[in-house]
Amino acid sequence: MTTRRNILLLFPDFGGSVIFYHILEPLVLEIFSAIAREEGCEPRLIDLRMDKRGHERLAKQGYVPDFIAVTARGYYEIPAVNALLKRCKSLWPNAPIVLGGGQATITPELYTQEYIDILVRGPGERLWRNMCREGVARQDTCRIVQDDAPAKTWSFPLPDRAATEKWRGRYKFYIPQHDGRSFERSSFTFTTQGCPFRCTFCSIWPANLGLYRRRAIPEVIEELKAIKEPHVYLFDDNMLAEPAYAEELADAIQAAGIRKTYTSYSRADHIVEHPELVKKWAAVGLRHLCVGLEAIGGDEELDRLNKVTTLKQNKRALAVLREAGVYCYAHILLTPEMTRKEFDAVYDFIAENKLEYPITPYLTPLPGTKLFEECRAEDKLLTEDPKYFTYVYMVVRPEKLSIRDYYREVDRLYLRMWSWKRYLSGGCGDTSLRAFLQWWLFTRLLILYLRFNRRVFFRDIEQSGRDKITSRTSAGVLH
Repeated sequence: MTTRRNILLLFPDFGGSVIFYHILEPLVLEIFSAIAREEGCEPRLIDLRMDKRGHERLAKQGYVPDFIAVTARGYYEIPAVNALLKRCKSLWPNAPIVLGGGQATITPELYTQEYIDILVRGPGERLWRNMCREGVARQDTCRIVQDDAPAKTWSFPLPDRAATEKWRGRYKFYIPQHDGRSFERSSFTFTTQGCPFRCTFCSIWPANLGLYRRRAIPEVIEELKAIKEPHVYLFDDNMLAEPAYAEELADAIQAAGIRKTYTSYSRADHIVEHPELVKKWAAVGLRHLCVGLEAIGGDEELDRLNKVTTLKQNKRALAVLREAGVYCYAHILLTPEMTRKEFDAVYDFIAENKLEYPITPYLTPLPGTKLFEECRAEDKLLTEDPKYFTYVYMVVRPEKLSIRDYYREVDRLYLRMWSWKRYLSGGCGDTSLRAFLQWWLFTRLLILYLRFNRRVFFRDIEQSGRDKITSRTSAGVLH
């Protein structure tokens, strides 16, 4: 008979300078909570973003877990996760701690292993089930484990969303919609895991140990029926990677009479190759697709990123989505070699294609990616401090501008993206006046926020001596 174990599941809070357009439920921990319940355990899940002192309150109440599970998602969260691990060990010295998640998979050495008993790399649902059945023992040193033969079909029970019921009203998208409305409450789930492509800048495939697998469609339909929220974020890294599967899922959603709206991710080439499939998904509720256009200057830029797409495909994908009535979160990377000319070209592309949701993150080489190793080897990194790897700082040394001049061009681009000139000329597409005003205000507040925080960034890189431009074709220093 399974021992009734008390298991504490903690989703870390990251309090740093990162801009979130949404707050999503802690899905993986909800899944693990459901598995624990199936195994006869008593899980307690605390989303520390919502209840920042929840674990400390439990300790004061006398709660003692048999073991603790913490998830580690991104590089920028590492300091917060390490602090949480240390705090848990001080609150419950005898409770073993299990750490898992994408960043723990990629860079296990960056976590304070003296506070960790077991670190799980890669997919961990089967390992977790065994831990719930057999328990977790204290270890003299951190033991790193992984499932060497994960199931080809990804399967998990209905997530334990009752564990987060009191916070569900706060799980939503905060990005303004093009029609000016606010997003309704959102849930999220997966239909596939991983990605079969190998972009040099992307940490998704190494975080999944190169695995790509899909869920059984009846299981997905059962979950979608159980979700109460009207909007669902299908957090697949590439929802159209297997067109036959995507089509079968869309047909199943329609046959089940499920009425929800969806946001997901896809590649430009898959959109171009399957326009009718995009229309079918639009008919069952797909409203937004995040598409990594990445570069708009030419195919050479895309080739450097190993994107395996073309500029022509990027432009055609935008047209296919518009014809289908699906709005595009168009991601265009800001790269180190850019000058004012390239920044102007990004704006022109956004205006010409009438993008309602242009998103321009910095090219950020995350540890565990090929790009990071290349930048480190060539001394291109301005910093390796995790707090700056939040996509709102340029952590790679600009090649042709000083870092301050580079940021001036970034701010100028942001202001032009949400300027009256673009709106009045029709360059904002279907963006309503109300939505434009929301973006106009948000952009200007964002720039003020970023300028304030960049002061510390400048100080740190000046003290490290990494502020000098070293490209042979460059001149100037941080000034």
